[in-house]
Amino acid sequence: MSTTRTRIAELAREDRERRFTSIAHLLTPEALYLAYEGLKKDASAGVDGVTCAEYEETLWERLLDLHDRLKSGCYRAQPLRRVYIPKEDGKKKRAISIPSLEDKIVQRATVELLNAIYEQDFLGCSYGFRPRRSAQDALDEVGRVICRRPISYVLEADIASYFDSIVRSQLMELIQHRVVDGSILQLIGKWINVGVIEDGRLLVTETGTGQGQVISPLLAAYSGGLRTPIPIDGGQRFQTMVDGVSDAMVDTFSASLEW
Repeated sequence: MSTTRTRIAELAREDRERRFTSIAHLLTPEALYLAYEGLKKDASAGVDGVTCAEYEETLWERLLDLHDRLKSGCYRAQPLRRVYIPKEDGKKKRAISIPSLEDKIVQRATVELLNAIYEQDFLGCSYGFRPRRSAQDALDEVGRVICRRPISYVLEADIASYFDSIVRSQLMELIQHRVVDGSILQLIGKWINVGVIEDGRLLVTETGTGQGQVISPLLAAYSGGLRTPIPIDGGQRFQTMVDGVSDAMVDTFSASLEW
């Protein structure tokens, strides 16, 4: 993590009420370059068809131009390219929304900034879409809790079409608990409202953030979570919730979850 982002993380950790008003200037050409280097070079292209191989032919010229557009407010997010891939069960298909290469670059650079802030707010039991945490880590934590405590049942909960069902107005309110930089908020607004191209038509939805966008996992992780404890027999005996594998461990089936 860069010195600047390390300092941002320290400030966010020291003051959980701090709201960051000016971080967009940290989206420098160097930050964009590092973001580009972190992308999968063989990933599918967006609606403009631009690939990494093509972009690299004049990489610095393109990154400097991209930075100029960001700085001047002329940057425009492109619609997402909608494709469908089989789900794990092989029966249903998952809609994936592929952004253009430049949108991926800016989103990744922005995610690096936002992670420095929002990582300080996540609970230790949160594993989904977090840096240096995996589903295997979540499973290991489930195993440790089961070994340490008298657990009778494991409740597995899954939120159907979660990325597509996020309420954007509520998401933006949550983001502003920590970040009120107008430029960053405008970027996020562009990405979640940009629409998708499917069968040659532009489709604009009212909810959700495209699964496949670089920014979406962070937005989903920050907007998700258990909002109320699990009420059991008039009390609250919620023990542990580990996301990433969507497991809430409780000692009864008579529980209600509100997400």
